[in-house]
Amino acid sequence: MPSSRPSLQEQLDQAKLVIAELQQDKERLTQELTRLRGMLRSGRLDTMSTKLKEALRE
Repeated sequence: MPSSRPSLQEQLDQAKLVIAELQQDKERLTQELTRLRGMLRSGRLDTMSTKLKEALRE
């Protein structure tokens, strides 16, 4: 009876795709964080919404 589980190679390939997606997310978030930190330093946060300010404080 054949197993319905993916092979180790398929699991590895899928894991590599997930890693690539996570690396892209990390890069995007790092850039966003850098941009927002710059806004904090320049005092431009006053124009941001309250929800965004709360999210940055967390």
